[in-house]
Amino acid sequence: MKKYESKNAKETQALAEQIANLAKPGLVITLNGDLGAGKTTFTKGFAQALGVEDRVKSPTFNILNTYESGRIPLYHFDAYRLEESGAADQGFEDYLGTDGVTLIEWPQFMADLLPNDRLVMTFERTGESESDRVITIKGLGYAESIEEGLS
Repeated sequence: MKKYESKNAKETQALAEQIANLAKPGLVITLNGDLGAGKTTFTKGFAQALGVEDRVKSPTFNILNTYESGRIPLYHFDAYRLEESGAADQGFEDYLGTDGVTLIEWPQFMADLLPNDRLVMTFERTGESESDRVITIKGLGYAESIEEGLS
């Protein structure tokens, strides 16, 4: 497990770029953290590093946004609205571990679909200033190589 301190959005996006440079098709990354913890900021930096040209925003109302313009497809879930219904039988499993990278905000609401091999990220505010964060990264299964490849 690795921990990173981020003092602003630029540092969070720099970490995202580092991970995106190591990403391969099939990678699933879960993004844990409270509202405003930096999950979507991370996703924007990740998408930019992949070369996504579209405007990246949280898919809160859509649940899933897909971006095909980068070097590999990016599937961005915001599972918050699945708290009541769950993710089963909605076709979401078709995007996990496939031809692109899947980022999932609020992954606890899709827990029954998560693969064993994934990168688990947790974003926490430290409280020292409004923008200070600690980002914890844990690779599970083959995603351990991503964690190990980070500086």
